[in-house]
Amino acid sequence: MTGYNKAKKIANKIYDEMEEKKETEVNNMVMAKQTLDMIRQDKELVDLYNANADAGSEHLASELPVLKVHALGKSTENHLPDGSEPNDGWFFYKKTQQQYQDITAHILSISRPFRSEGIDGKKNVFNQLMTGIITNDEGNKPFVMYVTGTKLERMWNFGKAAAKFVRAKPIAIPLFALTIRLTTEKIDTKYGKSWVINFEIVIDENGSPAVVTDKGKFEFLRNMVDMLGATVENIIAAKESKEADVLEPNA
Repeated sequence: MTGYNKAKKIANKIYDEMEEKKETEVNNMVMAKQTLDMIRQDKELVDLYNANADAGSEHLASELPVLKVHALGKSTENHLPDGSEPNDGWFFYKKTQQQYQDITAHILSISRPFRSEGIDGKKNVFNQLMTGIITNDEGNKPFVMYVTGTKLERMWNFGKAAAKFVRAKPIAIPLFALTIRLTTEKIDTKYGKSWVINFEIVIDENGSPAVVTDKGKFEFLRNMVDMLGATVENIIAAKESKEADVLEPNA
């Protein structure tokens, strides 16, 4: 076989493979369109898809869904979509650059304590991570919040208040099923003024805690506990490993 014929044979093979790949992609697109058309016909399913769009994909983007309290003069990296600075003491959701004066949420979990490097190069800072779902607007937004310093005590007090429902008899209420309102308050500390978070367990008109009654939403929140829990453990492991490297560089 001549060099020309060999080259032609290889070229034909590549062409056939490309055509086969193209046909497969077209078939996949057709199947995907048919599936999406089916989903669009079910409004509840559309809502579930939109609400769960980020579920399990926190590491696909470069940013974690971090929620923080904006402090003027300290939170220098927080910016709204128009480039302006969030309001002092408001919650800032980094992923969408949204701010909230207060938040209605379901708290999914509070992590085990860990120590890592803090702001301004502080070493061995005591941390806990709180995860939850923001329900203020359309779409449930998962979040991860670093809780340190003066914010810790109020989170611990919230945990104690929630425990009586979590351990209630005859029906125990999972933490994530409670509806929680988060607000902020500036207090005086020995280090100066600092923003802290207030946790309010929302009570309904009957004097009972406002809880999730929709089975679909309950399952969604339960699944998010596991998904964000895995994310949190990865964060803690990475932070602890980095801190160990800093504290014991020759270990």
